[in-house]
Amino acid sequence: MYNVVVWACTYMITMFLAYGLKKLGIFQVKDRKIFANLIFNVTLPAMLVSSFSTASVDLWYIVSFVLGLLVNVLMLTAACAISAKKSLDLKGIYAINGAGLNLGNIGIPFLQNFFPQSIPYLCMFDSGDSFFSLGTTFAIAEMRMGKKSGPKLRAILSSLLHSVPMITYVVMTVLSLLELRLPDPVLSLAGFIGQSNGCLVMVMVGISLEINISKGARKEVFTLLFLRYTCGAVSALAIFFLLPAPLVMRQALAPAMFAAVPNVCMIYTDRLNVRMDIASALNPLSALLMVPIMAVVILMVR
Repeated sequence: MYNVVVWACTYMITMFLAYGLKKLGIFQVKDRKIFANLIFNVTLPAMLVSSFSTASVDLWYIVSFVLGLLVNVLMLTAACAISAKKSLDLKGIYAINGAGLNLGNIGIPFLQNFFPQSIPYLCMFDSGDSFFSLGTTFAIAEMRMGKKSGPKLRAILSSLLHSVPMITYVVMTVLSLLELRLPDPVLSLAGFIGQSNGCLVMVMVGISLEINISKGARKEVFTLLFLRYTCGAVSALAIFFLLPAPLVMRQALAPAMFAAVPNVCMIYTDRLNVRMDIASALNPLSALLMVPIMAVVILMVR
């Protein structure tokens, strides 16, 4: 319990430290793009390479990928159902922001401190999740709003294949299947760079942290949070108690169900040309709540 509390406090303090530095003018909101690019293209892939170095691909990796798809189907179905009688704009907003889990940027760096052997399972789950959050939910949102059909499967796959973490997933999975290992100097470099991923992530979150919920958006923000956490709780219980998977896989995936809203959801919401106040408040609020909620779940499953 002590270890969980210490790591949770470490992450939260780092986030608020970055927020304070932003208020002092040392960081600017625009700096988050620099951190996001550094994390997405350098430190996260390095962490994945290091984590996969001792992994042996088995059936449960494939199951993790399928779970990433199924959990998103649950979340997306619930989001569409709860917004069925809302305005067209809100139907689109719910479709995009009701599904998807920010594991790559925030969830995995936090969970690796407690379940380092589970990283490949989390990565495979994130691969399935990315199929939805990197294009599919946007396509469904456009269709729900009566606009032209959204991105086709080819466009979605193209987006995934241009993602450095996704390419890393694929390459490391293939190497694991072939039982090939990268040279030790490469793994040492990847491990050194990957260690900084968690710190950079929380700095980025702290710089981005601005929770200004307008009166009109408050109800929708809390409805979306309730929807996401309800689906997360159902998924976590099913995975931990019903899935006959390795314990470390279940221990890591259970808290992962409460990860924050993916950052890309704000980008896709903006592309819909709808009100941004809901997504702008939901994203940082879910990131703020993620660490303490995950910490509680980790204590329950250990």
